[in-house]
Amino acid sequence: MTFLEYRSDLVAEMSLDAYKKKLASLRVHRTSPHKICMLLAVLDVARSGALNENRIEYSPSLLERYARYFAAVRGEKDHPNPYFPFFHLQGKLRNGDGSFWHLIPVKGREVVLGAMDTARKGRDITDNISHVELDPEFFRLLQTPAAVEELAEALTQRWLDRDLSDLHAVVDNEKRISRYEHHLREAGKAGVSEPDPPEYVRSPAFRRVVTEIYDYRCAATGLRLLLNDMAMVEAAHIRPFSDSGDDDPRNGLALTPDMHWAMDAFLIAPGPDYKWHVSSQLDSRVPDHKVITDLAGKSLFLPKEPRMYPRQDVLEWRLQQLY
Repeated sequence: MTFLEYRSDLVAEMSLDAYKKKLASLRVHRTSPHKICMLLAVLDVARSGALNENRIEYSPSLLERYARYFAAVRGEKDHPNPYFPFFHLQGKLRNGDGSFWHLIPVKGREVVLGAMDTARKGRDITDNISHVELDPEFFRLLQTPAAVEELAEALTQRWLDRDLSDLHAVVDNEKRISRYEHHLREAGKAGVSEPDPPEYVRSPAFRRVVTEIYDYRCAATGLRLLLNDMAMVEAAHIRPFSDSGDDDPRNGLALTPDMHWAMDAFLIAPGPDYKWHVSSQLDSRVPDHKVITDLAGKSLFLPKEPRMYPRQDVLEWRLQQLY
């Protein structure tokens, strides 16, 4: 090991210790697990490979994780209120240090956010807060898998002094899901060749990646509806997993349940031209058919990243199945 490598490792270790101390200085009531569950959710997003920029959004992906952790440690009178920790992780720590959690306002809402002393519903967050930024040093730590695990362990050991058997089970499952999710996010770089994990691992990982790369927008209708911290869209395999064993997110589309059903029923198909094709069984003169027949020739709503566009081979397969 060179001197520079040694120095870099030493600095990283000192930084990790510093943030463990910050986590130990959170303003947390031991009977209220909200902040701890939100931070565990953020660490899990980092495990999944989705935290590749210093930007934490109040998104279904984050909130789903928060809910799973919260369900594992909640008391009888606890209710999942993710907007509360998302807002209150800002501010001073118990030791007087500043927080590592910084709220970035929606443009034009700076004064409103500055006047807020709490959040009482999800709209308080989505209307006023664009995203959270972490201390740059803390963000860099979250790019290192070993640091993520040490921080997660420090959080649970410091703050959750109850029976943690349920939490450990959730953590173990989430780790497996997040590792597979991280693997799927590499599609378009190195390909997807990892052996298939169990259904309870692969299904949520595929759903999280596909719905996120489509920004929770239906690839057919363009509908993007987030309600009660959930997205209306589902992750649909273009070529079914039962036939292909293919969880590559480029074999997926985000679709509303009705459009997912229509594609699985071979009434609509995305083609290699990235346009929608409609079965000849449907007559555009029938009013009940128009919601589907109007899709004919319309372009797919595609991911922002071209490398995550649907693959040509699965689009060709799907078009061939159209009645």
